[in-house]
Amino acid sequence: MISVFRPVTLLAALLSVLAVAGCSAAAGMEKTTSPRRTVEMPKYNLNKPELMDAAFAPSKLRALDVCATLAAADLAQYGTPAPENLPDGLGTCANYMKGHNGKDLNITLYFDAEVHDGSKHNIGGLPSEISDNGDTCFVRSAYFGGEPRLIAPARGLAVQLSGEQVDLCSIGVQIMADVIDVVRTRPPVSRRVSGSLTGFDPCGIVDASALRDAVAGGNADSTGGQRLFECEWYGDNGVILEVGFLVGKPEKGSIPPVDLGGVLGEVLPSPDPPACQVEWEHRAKVNDRGDSEYVHVEVLNSEHLPMDPCVHASNLARAVRGKLPTG
Repeated sequence: MISVFRPVTLLAALLSVLAVAGCSAAAGMEKTTSPRRTVEMPKYNLNKPELMDAAFAPSKLRALDVCATLAAADLAQYGTPAPENLPDGLGTCANYMKGHNGKDLNITLYFDAEVHDGSKHNIGGLPSEISDNGDTCFVRSAYFGGEPRLIAPARGLAVQLSGEQVDLCSIGVQIMADVIDVVRTRPPVSRRVSGSLTGFDPCGIVDASALRDAVAGGNADSTGGQRLFECEWYGDNGVILEVGFLVGKPEKGSIPPVDLGGVLGEVLPSPDPPACQVEWEHRAKVNDRGDSEYVHVEVLNSEHLPMDPCVHASNLARAVRGKLPTG
């Protein structure tokens, strides 16, 4: 079948159509009509840390193939996609294609991004924001509300576009609408790579006793710090913890490494406020660049309690590694 390009230069009109189209699919909302054919728009509180649509639950997104999701958005309608979609970090995928004018059109999909102001637009039933910088455009659609108490923004999907194209943001809005529809109606489940970090919840991997020890006996709360592949806990005593699953290379430590039980962790202390990071390689050579999946653990002592952040970070790192596959 010949793919026909849809002209999408009228951004406002496109947003109106896509917002209405997504209403019936949003969680807890059903399309309703009156004699005047009006459609009720879903209303979400962007400043309340709760899930807006069950289709975008973190456990479900972690189970999806982000590159297959991008491919399912039918990029061929905007030009000639590159033969391969390239994973770029956990929950991220890019296609460096050519637009219909033969010039570059670079598209990246993120499953987890900050959404700072979703009050102006609605795409597929989700509150959205559009940032147009001329040769770059970001379209973000929120699925999880923020936590104002911690100045934590809402989280959501993001589509980034760059290149020499007319009206990048209209293309981005259409891609976002298609991605939202794919996640809701035909989500492509990822084929698990043995030992990969992609299926693990960084907030759920640490048990209560390890958290209590890491936060020096305080009460740790991850509200506002929950992301797909990173988690932060805020202690009521000023101790802050972070666990992240990343792609790249662990940073070289500034002091001797610590034994985490069969693997050495790089240790990076910092003085003010007292903090310490521990990082280690989990799985080597996960892409053509030779990057690794690695784990980042950090403890920050914002109130200068009588504690050694590196001891606490090392113990937390051992607890995390003990829950992950080895070999």
